[in-house]
Amino acid sequence: MEKIKGYNAAVCDAGPVIHLDELGSLDLLSDFHPLMISKTVQSEIIKHRPTALKSAGFEIKLVDLIPSQGPRLSVLSKALSLDQGELESLSVAQEMPGVFFLTDDAAARLAGEELGCKVHGTIGIILRAIRNKMKTPHEVVGLLSQIPNKTTLFLRPALLEEIIQKVKKEYSL
Repeated sequence: MEKIKGYNAAVCDAGPVIHLDELGSLDLLSDFHPLMISKTVQSEIIKHRPTALKSAGFEIKLVDLIPSQGPRLSVLSKALSLDQGELESLSVAQEMPGVFFLTDDAAARLAGEELGCKVHGTIGIILRAIRNKMKTPHEVVGLLSQIPNKTTLFLRPALLEEIIQKVKKEYSL
């Protein structure tokens, strides 16, 4: 995995930024450095959460030049109907072997995994906060419990409850 200055490089789609901002937990993205977004992703974030990027409290690197797609990504893009932001993010990610790709979109997750990225969504970022000592297990359960009421993240209620129960069991809550 590419690490820069002791941190993990990541390319981020709009979903995790939007959903973590809805939870008041954008700080969980500060573990990724550099955290890169494309101009299309920036526009999408601004459209849905106008102040999110200004209130992040850490540097988000805007990627101006998007590398070419390459044949593999081009095929994945067509097969999975990826949108422009996802395509731009994956174009950057494919140039950085082992980079994290942060997205909540199922099709984009599949494409990222196929390209060799370590993929996390909002849930994975929240859970990662326990291992990185950014949040306690109790705080993480609280954040997870708020997802249905405070965010636009679509997640099956049974799956969310299963995740919450696993955290509670693992950390004896």
